[in-house]
Amino acid sequence: MRLLPVSFLVVAAIPSCKPDFGERESFVDRPVVLAVRMDPPEVTPGAPVTTSILVASPDGPIAFPPTSWAFCASPKLLSENGAVSVRCTRGGVAPIGDARGGLTAPVPADACFLFGPEIQSTELRPRDPDVTGGFYQPIRATVAAGGDTLMAFGFARITCKLASIPADAATIMGRDYAPNRNPSLLPIEVIADGVPREKRVPRGARVVLRASWSEGDAESYLMFDVRAQAVVTRRESLRASWFTTAGSFESDRTGRDEMEPESFTENVWTAPTEARDVYLWVVLRDSRGGTAFASTELTTE
Repeated sequence: MRLLPVSFLVVAAIPSCKPDFGERESFVDRPVVLAVRMDPPEVTPGAPVTTSILVASPDGPIAFPPTSWAFCASPKLLSENGAVSVRCTRGGVAPIGDARGGLTAPVPADACFLFGPEIQSTELRPRDPDVTGGFYQPIRATVAAGGDTLMAFGFARITCKLASIPADAATIMGRDYAPNRNPSLLPIEVIADGVPREKRVPRGARVVLRASWSEGDAESYLMFDVRAQAVVTRRESLRASWFTTAGSFESDRTGRDEMEPESFTENVWTAPTEARDVYLWVVLRDSRGGTAFASTELTTE
């Protein structure tokens, strides 16, 4: 089981700064955005996407939080190292609207010019694709939760014209490439001593949590291999990020790489030593930007 390095979420708390005392990323001790999801996860510019958001707190999920949505309209400069341009945290956005949770809006028609290979400005250079050959339009969510204002970014994969690609390869990609679909998640399983358990766990126990998905969720896809100068077929990897309001995980992230055929991933969770209710979340992401999430509530006794 290998850890997968790709991330499709950037989150920041706006009004306050909290010092870092070494807390685990998986520990939910304040309101936090865990995932921003696009459906479908890959579109042609101008086509609509529907957003949804997963917000967690120490008291459990925050359903339908007030959220302001906007498309990032400022590509990263060569001097910027973050996932999005700092201008997208300020005024460099195209507002979409406000909603309780998510909404539906068309991806900007100029997405491939700003965030893809079709750059038309002398001040910018064509964007580089990620390891799967993809380009992404950032979408900003500003969320009111628990007295805080949280800013998070999701990423819609956009279908763009590939630059410097042979004509025969372009024909194959245009004819046979299948846009990404979001993966799915089955209910989280709790396993102790190899036996599935109900939602009650002994205090301080170490149990196995299993997140499963459908076999077809690890999709095969085409990409143009620059080094080989040919179209190749690859298979998606899947990564799970784990979160909890109490106890601790053996790993904050687990997953399957593109060579592993299993349709599940497991993590070891150590329950807290006191009797209490605990909320757990898992966010599943495929390597082309698709997202799924699930949650469960356990009781330690």
